[in-house]
Amino acid sequence: MRSAAMLALAATCSSALAANCEWVYRATLQSLPQAQGWTFEGNAAANASASSGVLTYGPAGTSSTTYWDANVPAGAMDFSKFDWSLEVELRLTGATHGNVSGFRRGGFVLFLTDKAGRWVTADIGSSRLSLRNSNNGTGDPQANVDLASGFRVVRLTAGPTGARIFLDGVQLLTLPLGTGLSPNRANFGDGSVLASATLTEIKRVDLIPAQEPCPGDINCDTFVNDLDFQTFAYGYNVLLCSDPTMTPGCPADLNGDTVVDDADFQLFVQMYDVLLCYGA
Repeated sequence: MRSAAMLALAATCSSALAANCEWVYRATLQSLPQAQGWTFEGNAAANASASSGVLTYGPAGTSSTTYWDANVPAGAMDFSKFDWSLEVELRLTGATHGNVSGFRRGGFVLFLTDKAGRWVTADIGSSRLSLRNSNNGTGDPQANVDLASGFRVVRLTAGPTGARIFLDGVQLLTLPLGTGLSPNRANFGDGSVLASATLTEIKRVDLIPAQEPCPGDINCDTFVNDLDFQTFAYGYNVLLCSDPTMTPGCPADLNGDTVVDDADFQLFVQMYDVLLCYGA
């Protein structure tokens, strides 16, 4: 029998709040990143389109930027505790990479910074990529690559052991993290006015936390609190994960049995009492 008190509380939650335990972009949905939960942070869209099932934009010149940022909850990323990775499947045509006016920049950028401002940037061109933990980056490691002849998977990882960059699963470079930047950012795209690209093509983007979300932390901010309760209560009221009105992904189904019931409520209450998922 479902808890009467819980039903009363659930009745006050009349709309689904989207779960935020996944930060993904899929160009096959034929929509721009901002339609899939990413924020456009650039100053020019550079003719961005995903109508073909691949996100394309360009030319991206040195006078503008075209990039997107994941809406990561404050406090979610902590590179001192866990790895986080930003991975993109892309092809770059005419993307520059090199030293310009004392700064190293690439025509495509992956950027991660955690809640304490620990950060790393991957500057990427059609034929070379590098890691950077300072503003100029001219002395930081770089490697020759081929990102022009076909789609490749580039992954930037930041965590307790520092930063690493991978190409098609092979680690190429490592670098300690920098410090002192604005917190909680995960960006991809043309993010520099010192570099350019003729054409950028992207199939997918994934922001990947190494740790699994703890039960009840529905919005992945490392706390189980009233924000999570709103989404849980809504799911409890809907009951069936198969119901088309259920929050996408059925995040309130904490035990994975395709229904949101008292068993899930017991798990939620246990974590709500703990509050902080991974310790201080």
